Amino acid sequence: MSTSLHVVFHNANHSPQHTHFILESCAAANVDVVCIQEPWYGPLRPIPSASPTGPAERTEDNMLYGTQLHPAWTLVENRKDARVVCHVNRRLANAVISLDSTVDHRDCMLLLLRLSPEQDPIAILNVYNDSQNSAVRYLADIAPQLPSLDIVGGDYNTHAPVWDPAYPPDSRTRVGEVLDLHAQLGLRLLSPPGVPTHFPHRVGLRETVIDLVWVPDDRDHGLYQVRVAPEERGLSDHAVIHATIPAGEWTYQGAPTIAPKSEAEQNFVAAILASTRVAFPDPPSLASEAELQSAVDQLFDCVSDAWSRNATPMTICNKSRLWWDASCTRARDALLHARARLAYTRAHYPRLAEAARMAVVAAMRHLKSTIRARRRQHMDERIRYVAEQQKRVWDLIPFARARRAIAPPSPWRRYVTR
Repeated sequence: MSTSLHVVFHNANHSPQHTHFILESCAAANVDVVCIQEPWYGPLRPIPSASPTGPAERTEDNMLYGTQLHPAWTLVENRKDARVVCHVNRRLANAVISLDSTVDHRDCMLLLLRLSPEQDPIAILNVYNDSQNSAVRYLADIAPQLPSLDIVGGDYNTHAPVWDPAYPPDSRTRVGEVLDLHAQLGLRLLSPPGVPTHFPHRVGLRETVIDLVWVPDDRDHGLYQVRVAPEERGLSDHAVIHATIPAGEWTYQGAPTIAPKSEAEQNFVAAILASTRVAFPDPPSLASEAELQSAVDQLFDCVSDAWSRNATPMTICNKSRLWWDASCTRARDALLHARARLAYTRAHYPRLAEAARMAVVAAMRHLKSTIRARRRQHMDERIRYVAEQQKRVWDLIPFARARRAIAPPSPWRRYVTR
């Protein structure tokens, strides 16, 4: 159970390599939401001419046009060539992701994240403010229509003594528009004043503060945390800003489930059989609607009780695989043990290091072969399952034909063409 949400704001400088690096790093650090400013957009891969891809996603030379994707993240974007996008961690199994249509601009997007059905959505506003103050002026025009915001952040490209005392301020009009907007929205500055967030690539230019994070002023200040991490900026000239905000009680665990062909599935079926024998020692009477309803309710209670006793919540991570089973786990553990023995042998028995290294190679080969075999087995199971389901459908066709033969002809039948 968690009571907070970890959000990152970062300007990626239109670099696909750096964006991938940031998403990898944030996935390893269990970040929940990554808000990117100045994402990379460009051709991703060739697409056939007959593909239903829309014109906005296709270049003239039939290349798929878009931005970075990552298996650990769900990309949320409001338009192509936007200057802000968001990535939501797939670990948030119960989250419902949407965009607020009130904000419709290239330089800002309002992400709504409902972490559990009984909670209100978390509103995250991602902003890129250019040299014309475009995003700030647009948001000021629609401020009365905006919902209550939980966090606002991004690259504001604005200098002011409030957050950067050591740097000369921009025009009073520009700074005043930024401050007036957030005052109108009831927000306070969470970013620490005087801590640089922009580190120019050009030698001789000084560090400044232009990346800002704002949070509601009417909530307990102790529930919010912020950390500016310039060491994580990589190829970008902007620091990575980590923010933690309150989000009520929610969990990363998904809905309870039972793995197919597992021991839990066998126990589930056995529990249903046992409880139905107790509930129906004799065949139930189904002479009336009330008796039928009573029998169905008792059967439902039997199934529901067996499910609650055998189903376990599903945990999502960026390494979740449907085909992974106990044999893969044993092979992986054997590889980890072989690597640990190799490290110990190199430190204490160097003469045996070569034999230990060969054991690591053998364990690696065994893990790869186990994964390949398990993937083939999983695909065979899925194909067999689909074939059986299709066979059941075809088995029902004679009954449907017999029913149509018995039923009186429809007056509309002569208008139906096959």
